[in-house]
Amino acid sequence: MKITVLTVGKPKDRCLAELAERYLSRMRPFAPVALESVAESRDLQPERKIDQEGEAITRALRDRDFVVVLDEKGTGLDSVSLSNWLENTMKEEPGRIVFVIGGAFGLSERVMRRSAFSLSLSAMTLPHELCLVFFLEQLYRAFSIIKGTKYHH
Repeated sequence: MKITVLTVGKPKDRCLAELAERYLSRMRPFAPVALESVAESRDLQPERKIDQEGEAITRALRDRDFVVVLDEKGTGLDSVSLSNWLENTMKEEPGRIVFVIGGAFGLSERVMRRSAFSLSLSAMTLPHELCLVFFLEQLYRAFSIIKGTKYHH
């Protein structure tokens, strides 16, 4: 089972990019986790930007992918519940689990419809670069709970 975190654009803030890489490195002993990105649209019109980025996301997905969108309106899970959900999903799904983080204006309806699950990290709106780091930390925490390491108290 491979896990992919798919983002719109790469982190521009060096500190956030380094933090993201740190959590990815910590997860590699637990599972193959990859960070992939699609190009951020240069369009200034928010609706067109969302649609163009949605097209790029859709092209990056495979037919058998289990797609999870990160969205403030999604289902909120605490860390233990996320680890339980992740463990069960990894057992049940034969393809990749792909977690999708949208760009500055969010995700297109097409991407939302393609998803099997919508996960909320917070009811608050988060910048997408910060969302990436926050989510990677929670994913690492979920693996540490599954594997019984001492990271999660």
